[in-house]
Amino acid sequence: MMSPNQFLIWIALMLFAQVTRGQSAYLNSPSAMGKGGTGVSTFDSWASLSNPAGTSKHSQTGASASYYLPYFINELSAKNALILLPFKWGVLSTHFQQFGNSSYQENSIGIAYSKSLTPKLHAAFQFNIQNNRLSQSGSGHQFFSNMGLIYEASEHIRVGVAIVNPEQSTITIQDNTTALPSLFVLGFNWGPSSNFDISCELEKQDDYKSLFKLGFQYEIIETVWLRTGVFGKPWNYTLGLGLHIFDFQLDIGMTNHNILGLSSCIGITYLLKQKP
Repeated sequence: MMSPNQFLIWIALMLFAQVTRGQSAYLNSPSAMGKGGTGVSTFDSWASLSNPAGTSKHSQTGASASYYLPYFINELSAKNALILLPFKWGVLSTHFQQFGNSSYQENSIGIAYSKSLTPKLHAAFQFNIQNNRLSQSGSGHQFFSNMGLIYEASEHIRVGVAIVNPEQSTITIQDNTTALPSLFVLGFNWGPSSNFDISCELEKQDDYKSLFKLGFQYEIIETVWLRTGVFGKPWNYTLGLGLHIFDFQLDIGMTNHNILGLSSCIGITYLLKQKP
C-alpha cells in the first residue's frame, strides 16, 4: 500500500505534469529557461533538449549535465545528461532525462543525428524511448521521434522548426493509457549585433492553446551572457546567466510562475579542446 506521504507526492506529480503542459516544454534547458524558454533556433550545447538541429555546427566533443528544480520542490526535480560527438559526416548527440521520485518516475533516452545540408540549412532526427513507472502499478515504455530544422536566412536572421512526437505515442501501465506530449515549435532569432540577439517562438502542445515566448541575450563581455525573457499568458518572467570559464560553461536560468512561484535550472558543459 502507498503511504499517505507517497500518495500526496504522487498527486503533486500528477498535478505538476498537467500544469507544465501549459508551460514551455523547454524550461529544463538552463540556457533556454533564462531567455523565456526559447531555444528552437539556437546553436548551443543544450540544443538536443529543444531542437537537435542546433548541434549540427558543433566541432568539439562535449558533455553537459543540468538540474531543474520547479518551485523549489525536490520531488518535482528533473535531471539531464547530454553528450555531443562530432564526426566527419555530422554530429551525434545523446541525452538522458529523469523526472520524479520513487513513487512516480519518468526516464527517457534520446539519440540524435544532425547535419548541415547546406551552409545555411541544418537538419536533425532524434529517436527516443521513454519509460514511466508508478510504484504501485508497474511501468510502461514507448518510442517516439523528434525532427528539427534551422535555416540561416542571413547573417543576422535564423528560423527554426521542431516537431516532437508526431506519432502521438502513448504509454500504457496496466489499464491506464497516458498520451505523450506532441509539440510543434516555430522560432525566429535576430542578432542585430555580434553581442545581442532576440528570440521569439510559438509553441503548440497537443490540445492546449499556443504559447508565445520572447527572449533576449546580451554578451556583457566575451565570456559572460545575460539573458531575460517572458512567456505565457499571464506573463511568466525569466532571467538567466551564462559564464564561460576555461573549457567549462555554466548556465543558470530562473523563472517565476504567477501562482506557483520560482523555479530554477542550472547546468554545466565541458568541451574538449579542438585539435590544432
